[in-house]
Amino acid sequence: MRSSRCLPLIRGLALLAAGCLPWVLGACTAFDDFTVLGYKTAPQFDRSIRTVRVPIAENKTFLRGVEFELTEALVKQIERRTPWKVVQGDADAELRVTILGVPKRVILPNQLNEVRQAELTMSVEVAWFDLRMNPELPPRRGPQVPPPPPPPLTNASDPLAPLPPPGPPPFAPILVQRTVTFIPELGESYATARAKLVNDMAEQIVSLLEIPW
Repeated sequence: MRSSRCLPLIRGLALLAAGCLPWVLGACTAFDDFTVLGYKTAPQFDRSIRTVRVPIAENKTFLRGVEFELTEALVKQIERRTPWKVVQGDADAELRVTILGVPKRVILPNQLNEVRQAELTMSVEVAWFDLRMNPELPPRRGPQVPPPPPPPLTNASDPLAPLPPPGPPPFAPILVQRTVTFIPELGESYATARAKLVNDMAEQIVSLLEIPW
């Protein structure tokens, strides 16, 4: 008797599950990417870009080796957080990073004039180039050559004369800064602070490449 009473309930639950299954499958866009009520779990990166080239960062400081550390951290962040693949040859885009400064500042010395608390700051310049639109890249070093002026109009006195087609907009490099503090008395060192600073900077740079909401 009890089994016959539960049978309609079981059938109702089965029909409900069958009706929700297409909705759940439709919400799944790719692998573990879901879109529910307008919110997406997919990473906010341009999926039309498949490959990215990341040259060794240019180092304009006297701190040696930090350019290799930052480049390695950038490659790991891109491979982990984005749908892009880092390559060395032809690519859809290129990420250029220039290290401008990594100063160390003592915040609090002790009575023996030793470092009790200090901070480490990194300043970099980030430039992003979409090679699908313009495969010609400006030189890495030296002054930037301004683009040539547009050709004159066929009839400048005619206000209805067609305007020349606009060229690609120039990319303005972005200045990014990150700061970390360390306390040697707590076991923190300059080396650990430098490693944390490099990882934080790489994470911040990759976050700049996200598509705006």
